[in-house]
Order: sequence, then structure tokens, then C-alpha cells
Amino acid sequence: MKIEKRWENNRSKMISYIVFGAYLFLLTWLVLFKFAFTIEEIPHLRQLNLIPFHYETSVAYITHMKEVIYNILIFVPAGVYFTAFLGKRKWWLGIGASFFVSLTFETVQWIFSIGVSDITDLIGNTLGSGVGAVLFAFLGKILPKKRMSMINGIGTVVEVVGIALLSMLFVTNK
Repeated sequence: MKIEKRWENNRSKMISYIVFGAYLFLLTWLVLFKFAFTIEEIPHLRQLNLIPFHYETSVAYITHMKEVIYNILIFVPAGVYFTAFLGKRKWWLGIGASFFVSLTFETVQWIFSIGVSDITDLIGNTLGSGVGAVLFAFLGKILPKKRMSMINGIGTVVEVVGIALLSMLFVTNK
């Protein structure tokens, strides 16, 4: 039986935990708090939609589809990292963990009236984590020895740029 080697070394594993932790922080800030800097900025809204891809507003359908695509994209890293931490043979646990994170977000939005709890978001987020699991496996085929270094490098750059842009937004709106 072949043993799967996911980490180049312990340093790579530690960097992965740090990058993933920063990602989860930013994801939580985005999903639950909509990048708000104060409590007053958080929208107070409680809606529940249990019908997939059902929209009651008169906003254009393309706007709703963009939101679905964004939900898929923001959960791709969750699929990548959960699969990395759990192992590619347990990819389904990574997708399940992402589903649980998404379900927790949707539940918290409902309980605290800070957003729309939507089954479509749950579907899109879970699909995004599935894409991430597939991406992790694909990168293992083409870059078996440097997969995590590349993932962590991309993750770090995206997070640093994102934090820099949010900081500029914060400074200009103060």
C-alpha cells in the first residue's frame, strides 16, 4: 500500500494551517459580517429560502447567477485545504466539513438576523469545496512534490492583496 505524502515538511504543514486560518477568518468576515468594520454596518435581515435557485426579488437573473458563482469560488480553498488536511482518500470528508461550515454560516445568519439563509448558498458553497477537492487531486498529479508550496503561495498572495484592499477601503471610509 502506497503512503500518501501531502507535506514537503513540517514547515509546509504549519504554513498551511496559518494560511487556512487566515482564509477562515476572511471567509467568516465576508459571509457573516459582509466586511463591516462596526456592528452598525452589519445589515439586520432575517430571511429563509429553502427552495434552490428561487429568487423573489426583481433583480436580474444574471445577478443571482453571479452570486452563485461567487459562492462557488469562495469555497474552493475550503475544499483544497480540508482535502489536504484529511487526505485525498477522504476527500468526501473535506466536502462534508465544508458543507458543515456553510450550514453553520447559514444558521448563524438566521439566528442573529444578519443575512439571508439560503439553500442555494449551501449548494454553491458545497459545490465550490468539491471543485477544491478535485483541484487538490489534479495538482497532486502535475506537481506532486510542490503542490502545497504552490497552494500556500497562491493563498498567501490572495490573502495579502485582499487584506491590503480592505485596509485601503477602511482608511478611505473613515
